Amino acid sequence: MPIRPLRILIPVLLLACVAAAAAMGTSDPGALPLPDVTPSGILTDRVVPMARLDELDGSASAPAASAARWRQTLFELRRAAEEPAMWPDVAEVRAKAAPGGIPRGTASFGLIHADYDRMLADGSLAFGEVLAFAPLRQDVYDGADLAFRLEGAFTLDRGTAAITGLRLDAGDGLGLRDWPLGKDLQVSYATDGRKTLGLEADLSDGRTLHAAAVLDVRALVTPDPTETWQIQATESYGGAFGSGQAYVYLADGHAAVTNPVVVVEGFDLDNTMNWPVLYELLNQENLLEDMRADGFDAIVLDFTEATDPIQRNALVLTELLAQIRATVGPATTMPLIGASMGGLVSRYALLWLEGQGIDHQVRTYVSFDSPHLGANIPLGLQYWLYFFRNESSDAKILLDSLDSPAARQMLLYHHLGTSGTTAGSDPLFAEFYGDLAALGGWPQNAYKIAVSNGSGIMANQGFNPGDQIIQYRHRSFLVDIDGNVWAVPDGGSAVIFDGMLNKIWPLPDSYLTVTVAGTQPWDGAPGGFRDSMAEMDATPAPYGDIIALHDNHCFIPTVSSLALTGAGPFFDVAGAPDLLSMTGFDEVHFPQANQEHIFVSPENKVWFMDAVGMGVSGVADRVGPPAAARLLPAYPNPFNPRTVLSFEVSRPQAVDLAIFDARGRRVRTLLEGSAVGAGTMTLTWDGRDDAGRSVPDGVYFARLEAGEAVSNAALTLLK
Repeated sequence: MPIRPLRILIPVLLLACVAAAAAMGTSDPGALPLPDVTPSGILTDRVVPMARLDELDGSASAPAASAARWRQTLFELRRAAEEPAMWPDVAEVRAKAAPGGIPRGTASFGLIHADYDRMLADGSLAFGEVLAFAPLRQDVYDGADLAFRLEGAFTLDRGTAAITGLRLDAGDGLGLRDWPLGKDLQVSYATDGRKTLGLEADLSDGRTLHAAAVLDVRALVTPDPTETWQIQATESYGGAFGSGQAYVYLADGHAAVTNPVVVVEGFDLDNTMNWPVLYELLNQENLLEDMRADGFDAIVLDFTEATDPIQRNALVLTELLAQIRATVGPATTMPLIGASMGGLVSRYALLWLEGQGIDHQVRTYVSFDSPHLGANIPLGLQYWLYFFRNESSDAKILLDSLDSPAARQMLLYHHLGTSGTTAGSDPLFAEFYGDLAALGGWPQNAYKIAVSNGSGIMANQGFNPGDQIIQYRHRSFLVDIDGNVWAVPDGGSAVIFDGMLNKIWPLPDSYLTVTVAGTQPWDGAPGGFRDSMAEMDATPAPYGDIIALHDNHCFIPTVSSLALTGAGPFFDVAGAPDLLSMTGFDEVHFPQANQEHIFVSPENKVWFMDAVGMGVSGVADRVGPPAAARLLPAYPNPFNPRTVLSFEVSRPQAVDLAIFDARGRRVRTLLEGSAVGAGTMTLTWDGRDDAGRSVPDGVYFARLEAGEAVSNAALTLLK
């Protein structure tokens, strides 16, 4: 299963722990007022204790904390404190965890030791103590050689008894060893996977407290990029200049960029997609390394702020392309791959350059599961975030990300654009797609290919419009909770979210029910999916059970990734008689079954490799005068049972044209040493091999050879 750098994590971590009395083991204090001042300066009855501070009590049985639970602990202590400003804001933690905040090869940790007070039924106060320890960033990618570091800004020793010494069991088989305060500890793992860490903290009063944490080792060794370019846009958008960094990963034997492939990152909602994350993503199916083995130099653009307006980051890309052109010269062209939002960034950048009369030297533009007509996060799930934003630190952070300019530009339905029962997009949505249209819609000086992760044969996500997708109901004498989500209906009227937090006094109650009407059924439509509901189901909740009635929802509809104008959510892509007339792309590819968003499969890897190698000698091979021989896009493609192959040659000559399967085995010979005249020739392949047998569905390649000229085209047979 691939990583999901653009994953929309629904923050349901301990969402059911909403009663202070339940979490702390206290009784209802009835109508007693909360004191303004307490001995510790922290009164946990002021907040909803989702972090379960009572469990993080310093005992040997204390549970292992994740990065998310540690952030929630900090969030609650800050809100419960009489002087909140003395505690860091969780936004500072997220900023530290972003690229550049934590050096490569370092696992940074936060530590909280604090006293707190809780109110009993008779109005008296009971003492509590918390020790919480966790990584600031959950994943590491250099597990074979790590420096464990306690970050000074997030080492918060606020207890009456001070910490005098630490010992750590890093889960590497070496057991407990001293971890001097202010010093890094070197750790080496022999295997990847989830590691459980144990911490012992000696206090000045002679006691020893315990804490545990989990750390996910994604890789033992991640290769370094050859170099990193800092990119600063020279054109502003909205009064601000975008920036980013480009990771340059040269092919073996290259001393400088020679044959570039540019890859643009997608929507990175918390800006954590640094080089190791992007490498893991791009090297699914060994794609990145196979490109390098073929002599291509990868240049991967990582935005400083991926949630900025798409136009602003597109101007960062134009600056990168200028730097590449200055490096390789005017005779070298390049493929440009935009993943997810990166496909929109790339499209805008190419349009802008062409509008300025600048030769971008991009010969092939590949859009990988990009929302050319909009993206989808179920509106009911957006309201879940909105409803619980004041109780969960991650809910607020994630909602802020969905309310960022880039997300508002892409989402088909957005809670900020929904009024009454009318679900709509944010005004930035129409503004952005209007900007694309005003620039001309589609770049003209590059061959354009779309690759979708969504089904082309109308397969849904396993549920129908209006179906319930999350079921959560808990009742007790301490707290009643509802948190139910439904898919948007198909044109009718239906409830999509029903939330209730009915808590014991003195915490306020909350209620929200959202009904919409007249929507299109995007939630369950064919498309590249996210497993947001499955993640919610897997999150432990100590009260009740959060049940995902369906695992996945559509994120990038197939019709959007292929930019099929005039098509609804359940359009029959594979059965369309004239598919290319509906899109600005020259070539489109899609699977039969829905796949996870930006999932690289053996099938679409072939499409990427073919696209990258297409017309390496220059863009003229595709959009200028005819080359010695070249294949034109097959139509229809995907096809069943036959497709039309066309090719053009610049002079009379002998040509070979054959069909190969994905393993490179010859399936059908259509022409062998056949003499053809200059111009264009068309013939049909009926999906049969040389013996007249129907071949299985899958990916095939047409290969045209004319002297030393070779041209390839990927074909997809669907049955």
